[in-house]
Amino acid sequence: MEFSMTLVQMPCVEGNRARNFGNARLMLDRYNPGRGVRFIQFPELFAIGFRHEDYQREGPGVPGPASDFLSAIAKKYGAFTIGTDIERANGMFYNTLVVARPDGEITGTYRKMHPFQEERDVFKGGDVMALFECAGITVGVQICYDIRFPEATRKLALEGAELVLIPAAFPDPRSEHWNILVRARAIENQLYVAAVNRIGFGFDGKTYFGHSQMVDPLGVVLGRRNSEERFITIEGNTDMIETVRSQITCFADRSPSGYEKVHQFAD
Repeated sequence: MEFSMTLVQMPCVEGNRARNFGNARLMLDRYNPGRGVRFIQFPELFAIGFRHEDYQREGPGVPGPASDFLSAIAKKYGAFTIGTDIERANGMFYNTLVVARPDGEITGTYRKMHPFQEERDVFKGGDVMALFECAGITVGVQICYDIRFPEATRKLALEGAELVLIPAAFPDPRSEHWNILVRARAIENQLYVAAVNRIGFGFDGKTYFGHSQMVDPLGVVLGRRNSEERFITIEGNTDMIETVRSQITCFADRSPSGYEKVHQFAD
């Protein structure tokens, strides 16, 4: 099935949702949809950022202003629209991804399973992965640091994911890690991976390098931005997955019963 993926590579003004929403809308004024099912994806915490004191002042964005914004963008452009913001539940904060349908309805959410290091001081990790049916395409989602856990992506693939979406805020100096990880998750699972990364400067001195990209099931980078403030629209076709898996038969050749056993030999 044909689809088009628009990755909105943008900076974030910490704690200022109105300004970030305005910038995102301005960028998308030049939106030109590709063929097939449309997706628009924003970076991790694209509207609120990582300055934790802002969370108490500004309040949660999911549900709230972030999910409302994503719904409006989805409806305006007729696209499945993805972004993350903070959610508060049972006295805890979560970094929560939202998927809005082309009619503007929220189809579901996913809580980041693996908060990164100091993020654990603020965010509780989710305990369930998520798949979304998007007009005939099975879509798995992850957030940033989740990409470093290959067993999570493999589980999504085994459950039928054809496309994995990863909004992120990967900072320097880890651009080589990012590029390799995105390609590796696509190659080893023989599916599409579309990953959008933040750019610009954080309040804590971090710089974000971008490199938003989509990789096909053979590991070919179909399109990638460097560090500029721009979106990119890339087209794919999920029919390629079956072709690749029939040529390189990794899934057919799996031996899961053996993966549960490890013999340890002493000296």
